[in-house]
Amino acid sequence: MEKILETSRLYLRRLEVTDAMRMSEYRQKKEVAYYQSWKKYSVKDATKRIQQCLKLTDLNLPKTNYHLAIILKENDQMIGDLFVDVANEKFFVLGYTIDSIYWSQGYGSEIVEAFCVFMKEQYHFQRVICYVYKDNQRSKHLLKKLDFQKFEESFFYHDEGYVKYL
Repeated sequence: MEKILETSRLYLRRLEVTDAMRMSEYRQKKEVAYYQSWKKYSVKDATKRIQQCLKLTDLNLPKTNYHLAIILKENDQMIGDLFVDVANEKFFVLGYTIDSIYWSQGYGSEIVEAFCVFMKEQYHFQRVICYVYKDNQRSKHLLKKLDFQKFEESFFYHDEGYVKYL
């Protein structure tokens, strides 16, 4: 298991098939799914997505998307995942899902900030975009704390777009 990046409390790695049960467990929680595009997330859904991600050879290939596991160093517990959608060689879209028992402890901002630095230094990306539902105050706070700027609102999806220039 190769670590992609490491912070003081977390590390990021590629997903493994053995992560499917854990990924489904926290994504199934009502409070977690509330701010996502799904209502239910089965082990089968997680396994299918992980198998797609295992085919990926590089983290900066345009027109690809993937998930990475967010791991708590102290116990090697998977506490969430990052979703990355590489639009082109200049920007990517980033999403994050963290188990609700780990909310409001700074893990989200810690891993998002570190990943943005990694993508800039490793692959020379210039911009990152995140979309959040309008009523997701925690996520909006996280993005503003990391100097993301709101650039659009969607009536249809009830979300807001935030951008950060790296």
